[in-house]
Amino acid sequence: CESITTRKEVRDLSSSEWRTIKDTIEKMQDLGWFRFYASIHEVYFPVVHGVSQFLPFHRRFVRYFEMTAQRINPDFALPYWNEFADYRNPADSSVLSDRLLGGNGQGPNKCVMDGVQANWTMTYPNEHCLQRNYSDGDSIKPWYSAEFIQSIMQRSDTMADFRDRMENSQHGLAHLGVRGDMSTKHSANDFLFMLHHAFIDRIWSIWQDDGHRTTFDGPGSMGEEEMTLDSKILFFQDTVEDVMYLGRGQMCYEYDEPSSEPDLLSKRDNINSGLSSLPHDVLCKWYPKSCDQATSDNTTESTAPIAHIALEQLPLPAEISQEAMEMHGFDPAAVQRMADEARKFVEDMNAAGFVPKY
Repeated sequence: CESITTRKEVRDLSSSEWRTIKDTIEKMQDLGWFRFYASIHEVYFPVVHGVSQFLPFHRRFVRYFEMTAQRINPDFALPYWNEFADYRNPADSSVLSDRLLGGNGQGPNKCVMDGVQANWTMTYPNEHCLQRNYSDGDSIKPWYSAEFIQSIMQRSDTMADFRDRMENSQHGLAHLGVRGDMSTKHSANDFLFMLHHAFIDRIWSIWQDDGHRTTFDGPGSMGEEEMTLDSKILFFQDTVEDVMYLGRGQMCYEYDEPSSEPDLLSKRDNINSGLSSLPHDVLCKWYPKSCDQATSDNTTESTAPIAHIALEQLPLPAEISQEAMEMHGFDPAAVQRMADEARKFVEDMNAAGFVPKY
């Protein structure tokens, strides 16, 4: 790479950086690029979801969008949304405000009237206003906490497990919480799609850095039973290996740490610092790597649960309705499996007296 694009958390952008993004995506809309990306996502939707194409396809897809934008303005850098900072009440996030991405749709057609795509008319699959229709009226029920996603990362040793858990937890719940265009196969109409998938991509990159740099396996599509690093990414025809390393080939980008908390990176010490309060059996059940570290440090004695009850315990993430699963093409069994796992996680953590920092 001749240069590396640094992707920042959207709230960390300067006013001039946000102006660059706003001006660039408006030009992309005028040139038909949002129609293009929405159509590609819809056409390939059935063969890049529910299989191991999911993460490499979306990494390549989002990077392709960023590269298209950089042909219009070389200073363009796609931001991401640190959704962990807002998981309890996403609708109240400043990200979903007039200053940034805009909020819920208004009027009978639930048209987005504020933010960077205010009053946009989308042209795919037909002419319509950009729509959002929050899942709980003017609110969005809780998403998945950073603590649960870190548990997924520690308990997933294969791409098949990691992809299944990520796709059917925070990935799906964000799409189906915002709804409108975001809960359709042409969800790339909404610029929020790009920030959301950059966030999911960053989680994958952190998991890769934790001993899974080239971990890849799991079910394929289009007649491919098992995917490998040599498998082709659909539409793009790059191999999976071509996108496994950030900062190489066409993956000329990196992620900056967010100023908003919490964050998954252990050097930030936001999540790990709270795990020391867990009883050893709970720690080992949900955080096996932290458990192994505690064992190697000779700190395997059960830690007594915190005596007081947290003012705000970990909330249960929202349930995805059958209707919403069918609308978005999610596997009901996989979604239910994740919901059951998350419920047990929250019950165990709260029963142990775990005090979430966020």
